[in-house]
Amino acid sequence: MAFIIATAAVTGVVLFAYSSKNSVSYGQQCSGAFCWGYRLDQARFVARTSLTIWSSSGLKLEYSLPPGVIVPVDQDRWLGNGRAIYLNFRIQRAANSKEPGDHVRIVYDFQRGTMHVASPLTLWRNGDPRSPDARPNWLTDDQFDGVLIQIDPTM
Repeated sequence: MAFIIATAAVTGVVLFAYSSKNSVSYGQQCSGAFCWGYRLDQARFVARTSLTIWSSSGLKLEYSLPPGVIVPVDQDRWLGNGRAIYLNFRIQRAANSKEPGDHVRIVYDFQRGTMHVASPLTLWRNGDPRSPDARPNWLTDDQFDGVLIQIDPTM
């Protein structure tokens, strides 16, 4: 019996540590009864950061980000009359680091269901398996800026 109680206690602590999180950034748009948005969360007690893209129609995409501290570069912006979200932040590997961190720019177009990423980090992207270095297939900053302008010409 003591073993069961101890196991339940340890399981509870682990679940609490993994589920306890702070929302670093959150936003949503609505049109009628339909809503869509994003949430950028960091776990409080473990090195875990995640980006969730969601909609009230059942869409729920979750992406893990490398451990570190999320530092906003600019305020997140809704583009194309709210059809796409533009996230612009850095990931510092250690809290209170003097290093600027790795730059991450993400745009998710809810209307088209497409995501574009510009970052030196691998994140969740796959490269060309035929190439020993997949990075040439990733968007450059200029290509990413072109995607932003296509979605919202005022960028």
